Amino acid sequence: MELVIMKKHTPVTTSIKLSEALEVEHRAIVRLIRKYKDQEDLGTSDFKSQKLKTLGRETEYYFLTEEEAIFILTLMRNSKKIVKFKRTLTSAFIEQRKLISKLLTNNQNLEWLEKRKETKVIRRELTDMIQEFIEYAKNQGSKSAEKYYMSISRMELTGLFLLEQKYPNYRDLMDFKQLNLIETADELIARSLKEAMNQGLNYKKCYAYAKEQIGRLAALFPKSPLPKLLENHSI
Repeated sequence: MELVIMKKHTPVTTSIKLSEALEVEHRAIVRLIRKYKDQEDLGTSDFKSQKLKTLGRETEYYFLTEEEAIFILTLMRNSKKIVKFKRTLTSAFIEQRKLISKLLTNNQNLEWLEKRKETKVIRRELTDMIQEFIEYAKNQGSKSAEKYYMSISRMELTGLFLLEQKYPNYRDLMDFKQLNLIETADELIARSLKEAMNQGLNYKKCYAYAKEQIGRLAALFPKSPLPKLLENHSI
């Protein structure tokens, strides 16, 4: 379970995540938030609603910054479980701040920005090829061909990198070496799919062939951690 997520480049947790981690009724945490949210002690949170599938109904929840979440925890009985969870939550926020630091560092590097722009062009070319492949698969009877967008992206990332944290777009956190590698992978997959389709192979074999090529590429490069976090550099 991801305790802390990124919302518009701001690390936040939610009242639902607190409830699940502490095994406390969600409505009890919401009552605390509602009691203090308009006071200076607790800033104004972004109030949202979310449908919980397990309950089958709409449940309102809060996004909470680190300060807000810790404040809510201080209002609860200071048991060993609460103390331990505070440390866990603080560590999770620290890791997310490192991601922000990495993003800022990359976005201030003109050379990196040019490289990232280049990889986006290659990625669009791969996306076009995947769309062609999806139509190819549909024509052969595939009922879930649209899933290949996600499957191929996941195949690249898990095959070439060690995924340490969840993030919406891992490529924004890559260094030069990682960008070069993912660019090569994009080109390799596009070429492999094209070759396999030109041979008239079954769509499943086309995908397997592309996956095999990524496996060979991965064998040449040790997996690097992604995001590759900056140490001793937080904001």
